[in-house]
Amino acid sequence: MATLNVHTPSAPSSINFSVLAYLASAVIPTVWGTIQLLSGSQSPMPDVGPELNDLLVNIALGTSVVTLLIYGWLSLKLRTGRNWARIVLTVFAVLNALALFGPAADAASYVGVALSTVGVVLSFLPDSNRYVVDVKASR
Repeated sequence: MATLNVHTPSAPSSINFSVLAYLASAVIPTVWGTIQLLSGSQSPMPDVGPELNDLLVNIALGTSVVTLLIYGWLSLKLRTGRNWARIVLTVFAVLNALALFGPAADAASYVGVALSTVGVVLSFLPDSNRYVVDVKASR
């Protein structure tokens, strides 16, 4: 029985740094928002009762955890050379940039958008494109 030697390309540094930028773009605003919510310095909705406020805080924290898990999963898929993950992360970056025009934009949001923009740029550099094509060809 013959064995096939399939070469799996290794991720270039541009993909590795892109993954780190995407993860940081999710972690920094989430941690900042969690600190604000738990410290009580920012209420999810002013002029509501304490029970509803607690429920809204729990929903916001749960949403943050789910968002972090999705970003982590997509970043791992990007790291393994999946083009669809690169596209989905780019769409998320655009949506995050559009959210800056909303009323809830703060400094952490701007940092998150800046980091996700770095992630987008790095994930579409020539080395990154070559890696994604090579991974697809090796499957």
